[in-house]
Amino acid sequence: MQLKTAFLSFILLICPCALCYGQLSFLGVNGERGYSAMRGVYVWDLDSNWLLVPSYEFYRMSDNREVEKTGSTSRYGGRAAYDMSDNWRLYAQGFWQPSAVGYEAVSYYTGAVWRPFDLRGIIKDPFVQLQVGQARYHTWMDSRGIALPEVYKQVETNLYAEAGAEVGSWELKTAWHKVLQYSNRVRPGVSFSWADIPFMTAVVQGFLRDAWALRASYPARVITPYAAVARYQYAEANSPAVAVGAGLKITWEGTTFSGGVEVFEPRREDSRRTFFSVSAEVDF
Repeated sequence: MQLKTAFLSFILLICPCALCYGQLSFLGVNGERGYSAMRGVYVWDLDSNWLLVPSYEFYRMSDNREVEKTGSTSRYGGRAAYDMSDNWRLYAQGFWQPSAVGYEAVSYYTGAVWRPFDLRGIIKDPFVQLQVGQARYHTWMDSRGIALPEVYKQVETNLYAEAGAEVGSWELKTAWHKVLQYSNRVRPGVSFSWADIPFMTAVVQGFLRDAWALRASYPARVITPYAAVARYQYAEANSPAVAVGAGLKITWEGTTFSGGVEVFEPRREDSRRTFFSVSAEVDF
């Protein structure tokens, strides 16, 4: 029911743009103990070097009401991008996470994408993306779901970089996320409800220190296999964690479908989590 409600909400969000040129994509994720998530993005091409990208995302930790920290967490986002030339794109974006299950946040970023050249040989379509911004968090509960005596406030300043290219028959991408500064010391036992890992679709919880990821795919006319690996570390952790993912993308008449599996911390049996994802992407 919540997935259906989220789907309808996103349709209402983008319906004024439905007759414009653009791209609509949905991604659904399911995992252990009733975990479910949805991400919806609409890329609206204004045909004047401008792109507008509204988005809606939500996830639910568990369908068991007796489990702590259950309930849905939503995030609303938007991006405005301007193509200065064939080589440069500038953008600004923000996210708002309303109060839910003891957390709320707002974040804003600005960045640029540079496509320097096309060798038209072994290396094709290289790009470099650089982004900087802040996220402001309010937390009312600890990682066990117990209410804090007062609101814990945190401001994160972070840097995100991504680069990629087609190398021979392969498409390679790498991403790096680094927290430059937290305004306050990250308290042990205090978490946050939304953290994105590059190239992974499932949402994790906690204050990150950094994350690095690599994604490789082998594009074909119809079926494209892909795989990704990420290494990330929480601010209060002494050692990093790992996530791996793999799947297939199928393209047919302007529509792309995909299905995959993601495993977080595969070598740690006590904290291992497995997620399954399906997606659809339609060009208008």
